[in-house]
Amino acid sequence: MVTSIGAGKNAPGSASREPAAVNKKAEKREIAKAKILNATLNIIADKGLAALSHRSIASTAGVQLAMTTYYFGTIDNILVAAFREFSKSMEPVNADLESKGKALLARSQGADGELRSCEQYIEGVAEIFAGMIDAGPSARLRQLRIESQYLFEQHTSEALAEEIQSYSDWLASIALKFIQPIGSDNPDLDAQLFLWTVQCLEFSHVSSFTVKGASSREVLLRLLRGFCR
Repeated sequence: MVTSIGAGKNAPGSASREPAAVNKKAEKREIAKAKILNATLNIIADKGLAALSHRSIASTAGVQLAMTTYYFGTIDNILVAAFREFSKSMEPVNADLESKGKALLARSQGADGELRSCEQYIEGVAEIFAGMIDAGPSARLRQLRIESQYLFEQHTSEALAEEIQSYSDWLASIALKFIQPIGSDNPDLDAQLFLWTVQCLEFSHVSSFTVKGASSREVLLRLLRGFCR
């Protein structure tokens, strides 16, 4: 006769196996999503936004075609999620810039907190950014290809436009930290002008656009000297 004691309860060890199975499933899901986003960014870097489709993404990611729709729904949703991943990849680059900016400012300020020499300070700023622009490692070139595709895309969804604006605001805030010590009468506008110039110089590495007859350092110095009082 079967006793009713313990009826409906899991067999010994089954409770511990269930969370393990759930965790394994969640892990596989995250791996598949990461493959899809990385494939999306690779396609953008190599062929541009126009080459994106559910089929091209799935093929590059090595996943079943249905997975792109299952996990993200639309191409627009994939673009937003991929841009967030791109933004994360930029965190070390921008953190390094900010660190160099703080060190430069510490060397350039006097005891009263004012710049000892505006010319020496802007020469330091130009050196930092020209070094970043002209270094051109392969990983950075990939970032520039992706960044330029997103920033110059004309037909973005509202969600993607918000992400791009947030990213642009982040870059502008970093530029402002370099420009503010100069003491111009409109540091926000000057920071935006500086950012645009840096981006144009950077994007020249991944486009047919070039600035002829001057180095990146010379271009930046000419602009920055106009900000000094």
